[in-house]
Amino acid sequence: MAEFDPDNLRLTDFMDLPTLQEIQDSFASIANVRATITDANGWLLTQPTPTKDFLRRQRAIAQADERLEDAPQGPQREGTEYVAPITVNNQRLGTIRMSSNGTVGGVDEAKLVALAEKTGLEYKQLRSIAQQLTRARNVKPAAIQFLFLLANAIARLCYQEFQLRQRINELTAVYNVTMMLSEARDLGRVLQRTAEVVCELMGTKASSIRLIDRDRDELVIRAVHNLSKTYLNKGPIRLSQAEIDQVAFSHKGYEFVRNMTTDPRVLYAQEAADEGIVSMLSIGMRYKGKPIGALRLYTDHEQTFSKFQIDLLRAVAAQAAAAIENARLRAEARAAEALEKQVRMARDVQQRLLPLSPPELPGTEFASVYVPCFELGGDFYDFIPLPDDNVGVVVADVSGKGVPASLIMATVRSALRAHVDNIYYLYEVIRRINAMLCRDTRSGEFVTLFYGVLDTRNRRFTYCNAGHPPGLLLRNGILIELANENMVLGVDPEQTYQQSVVHLEINDLLLLYTDGLTDAMNFQDEIWGRQRLIAAFTEAGASGAGAEAAAQHILWDMRRFSGFTQRTDDVTMIVVKLT
Repeated sequence: MAEFDPDNLRLTDFMDLPTLQEIQDSFASIANVRATITDANGWLLTQPTPTKDFLRRQRAIAQADERLEDAPQGPQREGTEYVAPITVNNQRLGTIRMSSNGTVGGVDEAKLVALAEKTGLEYKQLRSIAQQLTRARNVKPAAIQFLFLLANAIARLCYQEFQLRQRINELTAVYNVTMMLSEARDLGRVLQRTAEVVCELMGTKASSIRLIDRDRDELVIRAVHNLSKTYLNKGPIRLSQAEIDQVAFSHKGYEFVRNMTTDPRVLYAQEAADEGIVSMLSIGMRYKGKPIGALRLYTDHEQTFSKFQIDLLRAVAAQAAAAIENARLRAEARAAEALEKQVRMARDVQQRLLPLSPPELPGTEFASVYVPCFELGGDFYDFIPLPDDNVGVVVADVSGKGVPASLIMATVRSALRAHVDNIYYLYEVIRRINAMLCRDTRSGEFVTLFYGVLDTRNRRFTYCNAGHPPGLLLRNGILIELANENMVLGVDPEQTYQQSVVHLEINDLLLLYTDGLTDAMNFQDEIWGRQRLIAAFTEAGASGAGAEAAAQHILWDMRRFSGFTQRTDDVTMIVVKLT
């Protein structure tokens, strides 16, 4: 089908030059005039003189009026009628019939006068007879040729309508395939139906849809129509060796093989011959420029494909690629939804591992803050009730994020609670937890932990710091760091730990925290830092704030600094005040 610019139409977009020349020659012969056809700019499209084929047919018709069937490419004679068949796609659709009548033609006046003088006939009578004879001789062949031209013109129009209906049927089929693919739920079944439809649409023997598996370096069959199991089991098609499909994956979008048995790029030529497939068209399936597979068509004889057919198949391949990608995204979404559900359940479990509320003991206030940056956090804190008005306080930070960190967090919490019930010495509790983590965790997984026991009766705080940020003790405006040189947990199974003791006084303010607090950043990529934490903590102590007010003041100051920047770590605090 001819391509044309709808904004710059030409006569030759709708009718070829040979047809225009035939129309001109027939018209000039019948009307006994000189004629030409030009384009919109006045340039000649036809020659003013008749073509050799037209003149040859003219002479043949004139010389063999009774044997018209011998005239090449012309109408047939049936009795007193001339008939021209109308044939489309090798099928006779109808016939144009014409009866012979005289027509007006021209007369050479000088020759007619000379003939009248020579024969002694009256000039007017001779002129009348000559005109009738001339009309019959000259005009009839032109009329017959015009009949032939008219039959061909009708046939051509019918054939154009025939092609148009074919294109409509093809476009309708592509539209149906597109709708089917866009609403795909069972992708495998839809791709199988697509392979069948393209065969019906293009009148080919077989088809297949292969998808790229880069891990296996292979084009894997996903749908197939009318190919035997023997052929399908011939062997893998390696992506790195598939020269034909590599061309189809390029910007060209397709590649044609005229004969699979002789083309050196075909990997299984003999198997193709045994299967009875000859020509092949491979259409690249691309999604957002990325190749994901190939749509292949096979014929049982040498067959070419028009540009229109290739464009239709490329449209189908593009829709199939989009359907495949959408199915993958839906599968990922379902998997993500299932994972999110599991994460929410895990978060609920993790939340139940944290204290519901701080303990209430005479002469002591407790407050806590826990702000995870993801559904599951690696920080944890705990208040552990102990005999004789003692309470264990712990703040810990697990390396990493998400599910792995939360599992380690739960393990450390459980181990800590199990050991403190039976062991009084803090350093031994921490040593055993370290040994457990070294045994049960992977390389690179570790925990920092600050664990202390507050004796509320005697105002004594015993603590062990395993690689964690030092606790801060604020007394009368003076800041005291609670630090000791112990290694993080989960690195060295032979590591030993030391504990320390500090005596507390009324109005002392104690702060334990994780590094997510000091590492909070603003939009200028500045961290809040330890100095700002100390300033906020000191300001809260100077105001005489209780434990809860002090914790909220520190949190508010950090949030004021960081604004709406995305947090990258959990924030955890415990504040204790002696009253």
